[in-house]
Amino acid sequence: MNIGIEACTAVEPQRTGLGQYSYHLIRALSRVNGRERHHYRCYFRHANPDPFYVLGWQDVAPPHLRPCILPFPFLWAQVRLPFEFRQHPQDLYFFPSSVIPLLNQPSNSVVTVHDLAFLFFQDYFSPLLRSWLKLATERSVRKAQKVIAVSEATRQDILAYYQTDPEKVKVVHHGVAKAFQPQTAASIEAVKQRYAIDGDYLLCVGTLQQRKNIPRLLHAFYLLKQKHQHSQKLVLVGRKLADLPETEIFSTLKRLSLEQEVIWTGYIDRAEMPAIMSGAELFVFPSLYEGFGMPVLEAMACGTPVACSNTSSLPEVIGDHGVVFDPYSVDDMTETLHYVLQKEDLRRKLSELGVLRAARFSWDSCARKTLAVLESVGQGGIS
Repeated sequence: MNIGIEACTAVEPQRTGLGQYSYHLIRALSRVNGRERHHYRCYFRHANPDPFYVLGWQDVAPPHLRPCILPFPFLWAQVRLPFEFRQHPQDLYFFPSSVIPLLNQPSNSVVTVHDLAFLFFQDYFSPLLRSWLKLATERSVRKAQKVIAVSEATRQDILAYYQTDPEKVKVVHHGVAKAFQPQTAASIEAVKQRYAIDGDYLLCVGTLQQRKNIPRLLHAFYLLKQKHQHSQKLVLVGRKLADLPETEIFSTLKRLSLEQEVIWTGYIDRAEMPAIMSGAELFVFPSLYEGFGMPVLEAMACGTPVACSNTSSLPEVIGDHGVVFDPYSVDDMTETLHYVLQKEDLRRKLSELGVLRAARFSWDSCARKTLAVLESVGQGGIS
């Protein structure tokens, strides 16, 4: 079967959750390749840098994958990509980035929906972006032959908001990259020196956008120090998005006199992430809503104890292998973190359990289950 894959997000220079999903899934699909010999045509917008080089195939790319570079100045996914579908039709199309083109939509397609944050937190999105996501996601869910949800929580959201056939929506969890495992003391010390991290620290990873709930985390961190006299620093890793004004975090830091206690690294290279996660005394994830919550799984794989929100998909991801708190309650967050930090035996147990839990998630497993969904759809054309 010839399968077309919209692959742009897989080669973004600073990949976040959606880009990491596309990147690792495409690589895993090239390895497992199904019970039939499928051929994949991966669509990219730019030739520089070489997309397959970015995907890790510097020398020889898998023979059953072919890049298709489609330069176009604007509306690439809505104009240039559908035109390519007409010119060179494939048996099936896979859209790992939530949206199927609105025009000339393929009649045989599978789309992955990662979350419906734009419905739950409408004020966190610009009116234009919110309107676009509502339209595009609704049309994509309706048009696709199958919808992949990255968690049961996301599946239930899709069923509740779009009243689609439950059999149409299949859950396929993310995987965790093999690089995420406990790191050596030397690797941890090197990354701490690189980012000027002195001593023990708590870690939070995620794009600095409003639903990541960083201001409440800062207040909880302040109370940890003032009320419980904890000495750890707080390290924030992630790039800033437009929906969170820079002043919101930094004004909170200044008001609470935390400028010397909080380290914001910005986006860091993925190769450094296992070390900075492994070195943390506790990984904290206070997000208000997640379709999956990949950083939580990655931290667990590194043997770092996890404390996270009790909302959306996060309890599904950690199971009973971490601790949870109410992300809307600064007091609950504070006391939960204090409880874990003061109990070394608990942290050790959570570390061991987290590694076991993360081992249940792999990108090869994700790819096999994704292929099963693709193969269930079969062959078609353009409507």
